[in-house]
Amino acid sequence: MRTKVFEIPNKLVVEYDSAARAIIDTWSTYFVSLEEFKEAILIRGINHAKANNVHAWIVDSHKAKGVFSPEIQKFIASEVFPAFAKIGIKYFMTITSEDAVTRLSVNKYSTEVGPNGMKLLKGSSAEGAVEWLTKNG
Repeated sequence: MRTKVFEIPNKLVVEYDSAARAIIDTWSTYFVSLEEFKEAILIRGINHAKANNVHAWIVDSHKAKGVFSPEIQKFIASEVFPAFAKIGIKYFMTITSEDAVTRLSVNKYSTEVGPNGMKLLKGSSAEGAVEWLTKNG
């Protein structure tokens, strides 16, 4: 069962899937401010993840456009992934973007997953990621 955790209208929906014990970020655009990003991920998402013993974070960018600013890219590497590891996130899963530029952005920030002790998995749908986690997670 999925419940909405937070939303940046027309940009991002953050949900929690209890069966998979996962947070799912569904992006429609990567054109967000650092403050919006912090509120959605580092505050709302992580607090919900910690309270619910989440072990996976799914980033669904398959319909997203654009790229994260260099400031957000740096923030992901220096703050977000270490925070994920600290609360017990084991899997960071990305859903491939249809947009080539967005796909490059996802690939760039995803390289920081391994050094933080998480396993990077790539998929073609959030539903497939949830199914995999339900069986293997």
